[in-house]
Amino acid sequence: MKRGFSFIEVIVIVSILAILLGIALISFRSSPDKKLILENIVNQFKEDIRFVRQRAIINKTTWTLSLIPSPTYTTYTSYTFLDDKNKTVLRTLTNLDQVKSTATLFSFDKDGIFTADALETSATLTFQIETYSATIRINPMGYIEVTGL
Repeated sequence: MKRGFSFIEVIVIVSILAILLGIALISFRSSPDKKLILENIVNQFKEDIRFVRQRAIINKTTWTLSLIPSPTYTTYTSYTFLDDKNKTVLRTLTNLDQVKSTATLFSFDKDGIFTADALETSATLTFQIETYSATIRINPMGYIEVTGL
């Protein structure tokens, strides 16, 4: 009776293990899903806009959210607004290739009515990361519509 494994059997097992290890390493090293990153950023911005509108209605005063442009003014890199304790909140728009907007100042009055840059009654923001993009539209009543996710 023969004991042990043949050379061919050992080579086959080692090859299978090497392939499985290679697949595991690739999946562990891969960067986070770009679409998921975009979705998280868009959802955070949407929630911050809702928060600003809610604060304006509750406090019966105008509340604003301001976009901050990049040094070259080709895209936006962050935005600010006030929290419940009137402290400035700064959120950075990291990992995005581009953020375009029809406005830089988003204001809500005591009734929750939206104005952008003191003249516009609606605004559109487009967030892009690689081949993925999402658009947020805000109408005069403060309704937020997200498309592209």
